[in-house]
Amino acid sequence: MLDFETSYRAMASRDSRFDGTFYVAVTTTGVYCRPVCGSRTPKRENVRFFRIAAAAGAAGFRACRRCRPEVHPSAPEWNVRGDLVARALRLIARGAVDEIGVAGVAAQLAVSERHLHRQLVAEVGVGPLALALNRRNQVARLLIESSALPLLDVAFAAGYSSIRQFNDGFRAAFGCSPRELRRAGRTRPGGQGGAPPDGPGAQAGPLVLRLRYRPPLAAGALLSWFRDRALPGVEEVGDRRLRRALRLPRGSGRAELDLTGCRADRDAGHQQVTVRLWLSDLRDVTAAVRRCRDLLDLDSDPAAVAGTLGADPLLGPLVRATPGLRVPGSADGFELAVRLLTEQYLPPARAGQLCGWLVARYGDPLTAPDGGPAPLFPSPAALAQADLTGALAETAARAATGQAAAGPHADTATARPAAEPGAPGPGTSAACAGVRTLAGAVAGEKLSLERDEDREAAVAALCGLPGVEPWTVQRIAMHVLGDPDAFDAGEPAVRAALQALPVAPGSPPRDPDGHAHRWRPWRSYAVMHLCSAVPPPTGRQPG
Repeated sequence: MLDFETSYRAMASRDSRFDGTFYVAVTTTGVYCRPVCGSRTPKRENVRFFRIAAAAGAAGFRACRRCRPEVHPSAPEWNVRGDLVARALRLIARGAVDEIGVAGVAAQLAVSERHLHRQLVAEVGVGPLALALNRRNQVARLLIESSALPLLDVAFAAGYSSIRQFNDGFRAAFGCSPRELRRAGRTRPGGQGGAPPDGPGAQAGPLVLRLRYRPPLAAGALLSWFRDRALPGVEEVGDRRLRRALRLPRGSGRAELDLTGCRADRDAGHQQVTVRLWLSDLRDVTAAVRRCRDLLDLDSDPAAVAGTLGADPLLGPLVRATPGLRVPGSADGFELAVRLLTEQYLPPARAGQLCGWLVARYGDPLTAPDGGPAPLFPSPAALAQADLTGALAETAARAATGQAAAGPHADTATARPAAEPGAPGPGTSAACAGVRTLAGAVAGEKLSLERDEDREAAVAALCGLPGVEPWTVQRIAMHVLGDPDAFDAGEPAVRAALQALPVAPGSPPRDPDGHAHRWRPWRSYAVMHLCSAVPPPTGRQPG
């Protein structure tokens, strides 16, 4: 935490670099704000600073209605760090306390409840129960403002156990009752109107949520990355939209992420991603929102990334050419890990064929709440014992006929000829063996691919799997585990990109090891810039 004087000067100057790193509470008004709030600067003696919004709420302050601190992206520090406190905050943010309780969260982190509480209070000033209450209030406000759901359903979807608890907690957090907030929303332009849907838990149409981020955001690069890996039915990528099926803790759903509002010409305070959610169980709204944020890396701090990478003579021009480049994440860690692993052995088109076959043969054929088909990627248990002989024959047949298997929404211009026409070959066989090995490790709980897992432990488990290259492990750490500093100097795409960049006469050869130390702790973003700027070598995909 910054010292008082530095924090006060940053707040008084509305310095956007500190937005999200701390919160300002004013004792005379009982309100807490973001440091960039446009309200009048309070006197020093009336100010208190908190590291996270939940700590300000637990101290009796309510959220400012002007700067809306509860909808701002979380502090990037907690996404960079991989220690106990950071993992606990990520777990609680996705609703783990409501799912498994504080005892379950502590057990997942391999510590006692007392030690977890002590560490959180020492680091952020508040314990796990207060953090969970803050999350419930945030979700409840989102649902009240974004839907016409009955307030009873809102309460239980947000994680409250009773209406009285819901009303008391909401009034303490926002200074008004849930009913008052809904009435105020209906009187504003664009507010939710109309009658609530019939029946408990019913969802009349999608939930429409707006997710804030720190601009800029390179939407085109993000969608291009997902378009190259889209699996038919599971994921569809358009010009400015990404639509995919979701496997959630209590059911399934579908999400549509609209990046139309991510434009450089818009005011920074109004740039947002519009998300439409169709959920079979409304209690999964927290998990769904968290996965959408992770998918697009919306909690990233592009200014901090550019400050480090932009100063590098090699990466500086790339950073300035593509500001706001993000590291694409995953909505299903196992699904993306399988795709990245198959790309180790096969050209992109063949890897897509293999993963598409797995979905068609072993995926869960579900019907999405919006009425459309929503096949989910196979579970680890389904693939651990799967007979992949059919995958070998079918992908070989497609390769022989030159058929692309990336589906109707694929970017066919980037597809490359198969490297092994007419026969399965060692690449496809090795990929299938690798998939089964990875699935067995996850199904047997020897490996977890959740974003809030211990990154070092997960990387060590991946390195112990036979046939998995170190650079593939780092790619999984980057895109699946959310490590912003994942890097392997031996990755073919990185080496090829470095060698392809323009070089001044007389400069020494490009060596990844010689440059990477300058890119910490943002080496994942450095890899994205390198591989997005230079066409990948045959058989490899960027990012």
